Amino acid sequence: MSDYFRGLLRLPSGVRRFLMTESLYGIGIGLYSLVLNLHLLSKGLKEDQVGALVSVGILIMGILAIPVSLLANRYGRKKLLVTGILFIAAGNVLYAFTGELAYFYLAQILVSIGLTLVETTEVQLLFHYCTSRRDEMRAFSLMFAVFTAFTGAGTLIAGYLPSEATSGEGYRTALLLAGLVFVIHGIVRGLILPAENGATPPTENRLDDSRNHEMMSGWKKKLPSSKLWLFAVFMALLGGALAITGSFLNVIVKYRLDWMDDKVSLLLAIAGVVLFVSSLLTPYIMERFGPHTAIISVFVMNMVIFLALFWSMPVWLFTVLFLIRGGGVTMLSNLVDSKLMSALKEKERNLFAGMRSVFRSVGSSIAAYLAGLILAGADYRMPFLITAVVLGAGLLCYIKWIRPLLD
Repeated sequence: MSDYFRGLLRLPSGVRRFLMTESLYGIGIGLYSLVLNLHLLSKGLKEDQVGALVSVGILIMGILAIPVSLLANRYGRKKLLVTGILFIAAGNVLYAFTGELAYFYLAQILVSIGLTLVETTEVQLLFHYCTSRRDEMRAFSLMFAVFTAFTGAGTLIAGYLPSEATSGEGYRTALLLAGLVFVIHGIVRGLILPAENGATPPTENRLDDSRNHEMMSGWKKKLPSSKLWLFAVFMALLGGALAITGSFLNVIVKYRLDWMDDKVSLLLAIAGVVLFVSSLLTPYIMERFGPHTAIISVFVMNMVIFLALFWSMPVWLFTVLFLIRGGGVTMLSNLVDSKLMSALKEKERNLFAGMRSVFRSVGSSIAAYLAGLILAGADYRMPFLITAVVLGAGLLCYIKWIRPLLD
């Protein structure tokens, strides 16, 4: 294991700069994710309305994923990444200053566009800075480790910021601070991330119609690939399973345990530390035990934990299992993402990144909407049971259809 950690310190300069700036992104997302649902509820929205808002945002991300992946080839991933961060900042500010449902949808559209730009470009840009496949896998997991650690820090900060939920002002301070962090983050990334070597200027792309036509033709030819379709459907199933509870963690903890916001933020911050450790160890576990054994074992572990969280239990036991759940979910997502991507040829990866976002967004949108309906009935246990069942379906899908393709 010592060799593994020394290898992390020897990652290329571009990767290290990317990971350092990822901390700001984590803080901003932590602030935003803790207070948004609570802010909307304090403004008079019902849980099913919040679920519909979240699901619309996820669908927008799915619709835009493939077009954004094509735009990245024309304008460069770094430019789209920075632009996406600024869109997220604008959405946070609009959320803070409005109280009308129509403007909430507009804010969600801004955030969704920004998240699409970020999520469709950041992994490919990070891989661009790597020099080997091993660097790619380690950098991928380390990115999530840094993100989750600082998401926990942002969540903790948000829990202790003043709020006026009872008077209808909601959690404006936290949302405005999140917007400021995203603006700083976008500026810093624009200044210190290395330029993409070999990137083609936009003017040249506009003049080279034949190259653009060739790119579109290649995309159409590769889209019907059965391997890509199976991988994408599998990601929809997995994304939906994790979104059933993942979209409403703060609401579930707050009302199931009857906690104040500061205690909720503390638990989610501690969960961020668990996520950091899980992300950091994911490549080591894959190298040590093999990808298939690791993926199947983590699937089973998550099913057992989610099933246990469905039952009534003491608060201390719930918090322990809740923290383990976070680490298990992160490890499962990182294992599957890295293994599926590495199983594809280089020319298939950009297309799969777009298809993965589309199908994951569809699955997550449906799951978030259904979870909102369940939580509207004040049932804060059923989402865990449903997640365990869907994860079971995902495991069967992996064993029957996905694993043979990876072998």
